[in-house]
Amino acid sequence: MAGYTWVDTLEAYCFTAVVGLDADEVIRRLGGNPGRPAGPRTFDECFWPADGPQWAQVGRVQGGLLVAEHNGWRAEEVAESLSRGGRLACFFRNVHAIMHFVYAVDGRVLAEFDPLLDRSPRGGSDPAAIEPALQGLPFGLFAAEASALMLLERLTGVQVEPDWLARPQRAVSLPPLTSALSQLPV
Repeated sequence: MAGYTWVDTLEAYCFTAVVGLDADEVIRRLGGNPGRPAGPRTFDECFWPADGPQWAQVGRVQGGLLVAEHNGWRAEEVAESLSRGGRLACFFRNVHAIMHFVYAVDGRVLAEFDPLLDRSPRGGSDPAAIEPALQGLPFGLFAAEASALMLLERLTGVQVEPDWLARPQRAVSLPPLTSALSQLPV
């Protein structure tokens, strides 16, 4: 887990590992257009201000695909549809330390929980399905983020690496999160 201590320096993100789908299909399921060319961007360059376009890094890594959203949460919202024909693990954290971990397989959310407040899943159709992968992960106040990324890796084989995030990767523009924007204070 020591390999994920760097994540504590980030404030708002959503990292999603997808196994069994190609990048173009993942982009379509996120609402993007894989045919619309966009220049590569780093994770920092994909920062989503609430009043601007949302960008996400999408790329093949060892074990599957990684979707990295800086201040976004699109993949978390569409976990069921995004996992059809494959599987995914998704970890979201916002600037207020609200966290959500989701594990979905072939269109079904098997397990979900808040790694800051819970040490094991309370939601999903089969929370016990990930019990073996939870072994030795402390979660809680001082280890929520690092534990969640280690769990994501254990469930998918995908590592989230800061070097990958810092290098320009394929970036896609996603449509506005209108439901989220309507909830922002005016």
